[in-house]
Amino acid sequence: MTLVQEDVRLAKARVSAFARSSQDRVETASVVGNQATKGRLKMVVDPPSVSKTLRNAGVVLLVTPDPFTGIPGVALLGASYAVKSREAANLKSLASETAKTARVIRDLQSLL
Repeated sequence: MTLVQEDVRLAKARVSAFARSSQDRVETASVVGNQATKGRLKMVVDPPSVSKTLRNAGVVLLVTPDPFTGIPGVALLGASYAVKSREAANLKSLASETAKTARVIRDLQSLL
């Protein structure tokens, strides 16, 4: 094979690889782009918060003019802060905990 034929063969291989990867990207974008998948991915990154729901319900009950809703409103508001410490970890909190742990390990290694 001559040098030109080898260059042509390599160029065809690169174009073919680019076309395959582009097609894969388009398929992935179309699947991830639909609303159901976006909603599920959002729930993975930022799961629904029970404490936030309790806090919102408590505030709504507190600001209503009915005098009997104040007591349950205060109870829900207090429960929101009690439940907050028991919520499941989300990706953001896992990443921050991993970073803190890595920092502590580096500090401990520097002492040794």
